[in-house]
Amino acid sequence: MIKHILLFAALIFGFTQAEIQAQCEADHTVYLTDFVFTPSALPITVGESVAFINAEGNHNVDGTNEDNPESFFLESLEGNIDGVCMGVITFDTPGNYQYTSSVGVQPDLGMNATISVDAYTLSDLMSDMTYADASLAYVESWEGAYAMNTYLSPSLYQGSTSYGVDLNLLDEYTVFVPTESATDALMELMNLSQFDMLSFYDMPNALKYHVVPGIYMAEDLTDGMTIETTEGQSITISINAAGAMVDDANIIYTDFTASNGVAHIIDKVLAPAGYPGATVLDVIMQSENHTLFEQAIFNEGLDDDLRGQPILNDNEDAPGPFTVFAPTDAALFAFAELNGFADVDELLASQEMDEIVNRHIVEAVYESSDLFNGMQLQTYSNDFLNVSVDSDGIAVDGALVEQANLLAYNGVVHSMGELIPYDFPVIEGTCGTWTASMISASNPWGEDPWNGGSLDIYADGVLIASESPNNFGVDSFSFPANANSTINVVYSGGGGSDAYEIEDDNGYVIYSSSGGARSIYGLRPCSESAEACGPIEIQFNDDAQEGWFGGSLSIYSGAELVTYIPFNQTYSPFYQVSVMAQVAPGPLDFVVQSPFFEPQYAGYVVFDEAGALLVEETSTNEVPPSSYGIEICEASASSVRDNVFEGTSLYPNPANGMVQLNGIASHIEWQGQLISTDGKLVKSYAGSGAQSIEFFGIAKGLYSLNLKTSEGATRSLRVIQQ
Repeated sequence: MIKHILLFAALIFGFTQAEIQAQCEADHTVYLTDFVFTPSALPITVGESVAFINAEGNHNVDGTNEDNPESFFLESLEGNIDGVCMGVITFDTPGNYQYTSSVGVQPDLGMNATISVDAYTLSDLMSDMTYADASLAYVESWEGAYAMNTYLSPSLYQGSTSYGVDLNLLDEYTVFVPTESATDALMELMNLSQFDMLSFYDMPNALKYHVVPGIYMAEDLTDGMTIETTEGQSITISINAAGAMVDDANIIYTDFTASNGVAHIIDKVLAPAGYPGATVLDVIMQSENHTLFEQAIFNEGLDDDLRGQPILNDNEDAPGPFTVFAPTDAALFAFAELNGFADVDELLASQEMDEIVNRHIVEAVYESSDLFNGMQLQTYSNDFLNVSVDSDGIAVDGALVEQANLLAYNGVVHSMGELIPYDFPVIEGTCGTWTASMISASNPWGEDPWNGGSLDIYADGVLIASESPNNFGVDSFSFPANANSTINVVYSGGGGSDAYEIEDDNGYVIYSSSGGARSIYGLRPCSESAEACGPIEIQFNDDAQEGWFGGSLSIYSGAELVTYIPFNQTYSPFYQVSVMAQVAPGPLDFVVQSPFFEPQYAGYVVFDEAGALLVEETSTNEVPPSSYGIEICEASASSVRDNVFEGTSLYPNPANGMVQLNGIASHIEWQGQLISTDGKLVKSYAGSGAQSIEFFGIAKGLYSLNLKTSEGATRSLRVIQQ
């Protein structure tokens, strides 16, 4: 031991720095004596060199440890007191290097050492942005920086793949890093979470488009400069009064330096040419020629579907991918005119528009090269389309594809110069066609009409129509009415100012929900007025908030079922909900089918047309019982209304300040009330026989004109002031 200490002292004090450099020119020196490297732990920076000098014994320098960033090895030599230069190693790659003298048992005797190679690289700069280092926090680019390090610093991640760029090495780069708001906007556009977007299959190439070989400080960027990126395409620099831009992104912070390059912060994510649009919906939204089809997609609630990303969301039931045959605005204008619509807005509000839109969507990807003559495609509404391919091009049920292959990440869009043909169904029952008009008042919050709710029409328990209002104001749709059937109209929506009306073939308002939209059960097409009364109100209570799920109330007149109100069709939790029901006059039986869950907390109350209490079964801790023999209306109900007001009508309707009331005998005196959709009295009238009625000064919208005589005849007419 004394010998080794004396020898080490001789080396330190006996050789001048100049003498050592003469043997081995290097930035650092490591001395080898018997079983010792001095220093045994050496920190250096990237690009520095280390000289290895053997002063005693037979040793090599073995840096082939598999964990080393790079391997190095110097052959064994016999050292002496003058020092023998074994060689010089330059370390260009950051990391920790372990090495030994592997001669014989020297590693087991402790002849091991380390060299730590460090540098503040672009990868370190990205890490500082990722972890919001105080000096860089204001740039708010951690998402983009994290993505850069994930894909472009593979040496940081065990088992990661190199994509031809490594920000952690000596290669010099200029990196354009998007801000957090820019990456958030891209995630919103692509309908992806951070993790889904990070794992997107072409993310590495997209990131490489943000990286340029070489160092370009802000002062080096000139107007009109083009620089090839590591992705292969070139970016363009422009300089204006507001500052510098790269492609269409503003450079907002500059010159964040590292040992191997510089980073600039930009306010948009750069998009290489030829990359697909984010989703098929975004392709349509970004087109100036498809604004009407875009509106139709949103009206029919298909926007979320068409922004699905099934390629990535393997753990989610995301719809798609899609092929969308998107008709242009000109095609929709022509289609509206051809099919007798007053304008394109009337077409978009048509109850058939959902089927028309669905016929243009296929849940699979078919680029033009995938389509062949005679091919059949299943649409989003389970219909089938026939493809033909000939010298004229590609046609779908005879409609030509105008521009093919607008690519998206979740499918492809083909632009159509015409709509795929659609056969409008004839809506006609044995009692004609009824019309439902849905009224939505605008609100300052900009919410969807009826909060996205709907009006569902059931005929004898079968759903025959279901529509949601697309616009604030009035939206109407039609459905067939058949004799001997029972029509139930089930409302779901936001309440408040929602309203709707049901009118028959002759324009007679069968039911109006003015004063608060509620469901109406038991409407009978073609029935005489003497055969029905009401509507009565039935108030269902449920303190358990289970929505009477699985329960029902059946109303019988004698042995005949006149109204059936089920709750498994439209389940939603409630404390209290009211519905209306048209019933037969005379004694009625209210028969309860108990709810499935906690029926002891359920109950119901029945009021007649005048608001008088008929039934109250709200006792807690017991299942709501049935009620029998409840008298409602008089069996001799007057039919004078039909005799007096039969054939009564308003013209023109819609009105523009004045209408003509027709169809009333000249000797009949009547009173009228104009009622708004929220149940408020707007104006009163009195007259006899047919005459003009003025609406001047009345706001645009839908109203009910309620007529009556002193003898009790009544009639309600719908009128639209435009």
